[in-house]
Amino acid sequence: MISFQQVGKTYPDGTVAVAATDLTADSGRITVLVGPSGSGKTTLLRMVNRMIDPTSGSILIDGVDVKSKPAPELRRGIGYVIQNAGLFPHRTVLANIMTVPRLLGWSKERAREKSMELLLTVGLEAEHAQRYPYQLSGGQQQRVGVARALVADPPVLLMDEPFSAVDPVVRKDLQTELLRLQSELEKTILFVTHDIDEAILLGDKVAVLNTGGVLEQFDSPSELLAKPKNEFVEGFLGVDRGVRRLSFFSSGAVPLRPEPVVAIDTPAQEVLARRSAQPWLLVVDTERKPVGWLLADHVPADGDLGKVAAGDLVSYGHTFTVEAESLRAALDSAVLSPSSRAVGVDAHGAVVGVASVEELVPAIRAAQDGSSPESSR
Repeated sequence: MISFQQVGKTYPDGTVAVAATDLTADSGRITVLVGPSGSGKTTLLRMVNRMIDPTSGSILIDGVDVKSKPAPELRRGIGYVIQNAGLFPHRTVLANIMTVPRLLGWSKERAREKSMELLLTVGLEAEHAQRYPYQLSGGQQQRVGVARALVADPPVLLMDEPFSAVDPVVRKDLQTELLRLQSELEKTILFVTHDIDEAILLGDKVAVLNTGGVLEQFDSPSELLAKPKNEFVEGFLGVDRGVRRLSFFSSGAVPLRPEPVVAIDTPAQEVLARRSAQPWLLVVDTERKPVGWLLADHVPADGDLGKVAAGDLVSYGHTFTVEAESLRAALDSAVLSPSSRAVGVDAHGAVVGVASVEELVPAIRAAQDGSSPESSR
């Protein structure tokens, strides 16, 4: 547990980087510091490993004041990940990861074995071990940075906007990978970002900071989205905070209907019966994987789906995995669908059923009424 007790930082010229702050980052959880430039989030983070010393207050890790240890010793017990990974360019990937264990006095064999293990844990291959940082993509370098921070098994991990320098697709992959690692390792993570969507996705608790290092609100993502405490927080969250809050409700309660779903080998008579009752039919293959939406008017007169022209099938947009994904994913599936119907699938991608936007309303209303959200992360 990391405890900030009336922690403040004022520079000699009078600039207040962090106002007196009380904040507790719970053990084994991800606590995200988010805010605009000049809000003191990185300053707060760097005070934990004494890269910056506070001018007031105390910072405790599991009840021990960080000032009670020499800074180098303290830092060796805290993982630290920054933008662009901060790797040593003249060292191989394996040598980069081995840095802290070797500083801690581990044998070369033990450090190598653990570093190779972490390399695989963060999703890289053994063949990457002897490459140099310039031979890796930005996303791969960040994975190496995470491995280096974790290799000595520190209880605390500090992450300073680690994914901000990569493209959105890679960033999403890295966020997913971090959540996977955290589910296994349960580190106490303090994570800095300026992106509220990243904060909502990753944080068990989120601290919203204002210019001058003022802590405006510290809450779970769901509570933050439901009950912003003031205009600053509400403005920082954005106009779509209600939709984002749906990310914390399971899609398991979404009513799915099988009637509009027809397999490519469905008997013609049944296809014709479905056509007369549905404006759209969702065509699936023999394994019930979605192929595309078909307007009822474009169903062949004899009901033989094998005669459907490829141009008549319209993309289904995207599916959502029932229960594993959120109510927001279900709503997004419906909004992006040409038929205005969400397509729910099982863990194997087989279609379970569909639901219209109107049929999603009861589940959305339950979320609006303040039912306890069920996280689908």
